[in-house]
Amino acid sequence: MKILYLAVGVFDKGGISRYCRYQISALRSIAGEDNVRVFSLMGPAGNDFEDNFSVDRVFSGFGIRSEASFFAAAARAARAEHPGVIWSSHLRFVVNGLVGRALSGGKLAVNAYGEEVWSGKLLPLHKMMLPRADLVVSDCEFTADFIASSYHVPPSRLGVVWDCVDLRRFEPRPRNLDLFRQFRIPLGCEYRYVMTLGRIEARSRYKGYDRLLDAVGALRSHPRIILLFAGTGDDVDRLRERARSEGLGDRVVFLGSIPEDQLCDVYNLCDVFVLVSDRGPGRGEGIPLTPLEAAACAKPIIVGDEDGSREAVVDGVNGFCVSPRDPAALKNALEKVLLDDSLRLKMGAAARARIEAEFSYETFSRKTERVLDRLCAPARSRE
Repeated sequence: MKILYLAVGVFDKGGISRYCRYQISALRSIAGEDNVRVFSLMGPAGNDFEDNFSVDRVFSGFGIRSEASFFAAAARAARAEHPGVIWSSHLRFVVNGLVGRALSGGKLAVNAYGEEVWSGKLLPLHKMMLPRADLVVSDCEFTADFIASSYHVPPSRLGVVWDCVDLRRFEPRPRNLDLFRQFRIPLGCEYRYVMTLGRIEARSRYKGYDRLLDAVGALRSHPRIILLFAGTGDDVDRLRERARSEGLGDRVVFLGSIPEDQLCDVYNLCDVFVLVSDRGPGRGEGIPLTPLEAAACAKPIIVGDEDGSREAVVDGVNGFCVSPRDPAALKNALEKVLLDDSLRLKMGAAARARIEAEFSYETFSRKTERVLDRLCAPARSRE
């Protein structure tokens, strides 16, 4: 079976690109390396993944000329090669996919991740066309349920494939003491470390960077709690100044961009990982990958309850799920985890066990194969 995969991008370190890389790798394993062609609208740029990832064609990113070239190349490939599946990595390519399906006579699968589904960013044309896809693949149950209710896509044409973690790369490890010196993090057995990781940008404030800073500030009676911000973006300076002005400057450390080969060791610096996002127009998550990677390193995780993040946690077992609208809930969850060594170790072990059972790449690949089988089955068997 031939597959034409239309990606927005696969080179940057964003969660969607990570998901697509895993998905393409799974499809190549299932259908054969030579049977999966990948077109990427976005090409390599600064601060990308350090490891190579092969694609068949790269275009020049967003813009009328580049997107027109991308669309035309996809249409030509669909007409000439007749792939059995056109796979759109993003809702914005649903129209391209429908044209490719018409030209190839194949099936159309479309990925859906999170906030773009409910944020109002989709054009009316995309909203109208999405129900015409043969299969919509969501990264979480929350987004799938939203699509079913708001876009009227029947359950028979919805599939859920949770994101995954490479368990060979992300694992519990002893703390790398060199990193404490590199990042100038206070070191001592009396300290407890809270971490969040991601793009620290103004447009990503829904990820809860300010509410996490507030929670650590509310715990100032426990002076040995250190907050670690990993990542870069245009909001770092504001957060740094806010931490300084509130008297938390010596308790908040900004680590900057983390190379892939250091990522596991960086997760293993912390005692608990936090990403408490809120949902609304232009805001919210599908199922975010960073808490899953931290959990694979045996770290308890604290996430928000308004979006797909809640599927990363069994509340009270491998972490906590709290409302982003309730500052006391986040503060209390942090206090419980950080001050109870036995609870923290128990939750960390449960976090790793759940990743092994439900979020491994092998599980992801099997689920991808199942949705591919559904997609390619006779229409009557899916009704």
